[in-house]
Amino acid sequence: MQNMSKLLLSCASLLFVTIQANASETIALNPTNEAALLDGRCGNDEWEAATKIELPAQASIYLMHDKESFYICAKGKAEDYTILDLYIEHAETGRLHKFHLSAQMEEAVLTDKGWEPESGKWELKDYAGFWVPYSGLEDQENRKGPKFARGTHRQVQVLRKKFAGNTWNMMFGVSVRHEGSGAQFFYPEKAVADDKSTWGKFSFSK
Repeated sequence: MQNMSKLLLSCASLLFVTIQANASETIALNPTNEAALLDGRCGNDEWEAATKIELPAQASIYLMHDKESFYICAKGKAEDYTILDLYIEHAETGRLHKFHLSAQMEEAVLTDKGWEPESGKWELKDYAGFWVPYSGLEDQENRKGPKFARGTHRQVQVLRKKFAGNTWNMMFGVSVRHEGSGAQFFYPEKAVADDKSTWGKFSFSK
């Protein structure tokens, strides 16, 4: 009976986090005592502490932090290729940053000319991540048709010193692709990449 009570309490806690993540004006990011391993899996024990946001098509986002870092993991179905775009406003400079993870990983900033690279590809400044892994070629003989691993999850770790303050203005874009078709979802739902007023507020515990 005691174990059953603990299970029910755990389920209720997860439900509460999910509802609050969709309804609250400022979302509290859950803290963690265990740094996330960037291994392409949201389901590991260290992600159990995360704030979870449900998206359509059985996709979801996990968010958490420790004293040094902010962590995000985007998860699709086992048969999906999942792509993540993470947007963060720098509170002091006002610049908008975009972190893109697909088969490559890069950071860009919004300028008058649009999104421009902040640095060279794979030149990671105060962040790291898990991109879509390469898994061979469709046509080995002619070296054509690259394949990428399905079912892995996109993860980003951003050092908190990279952006000012204990409340960050952010939005997330998650694309899921399967058998030549796909869809993209945003959180907040009506967020626009170049309009920070449509983004969400996410707070760290001090």
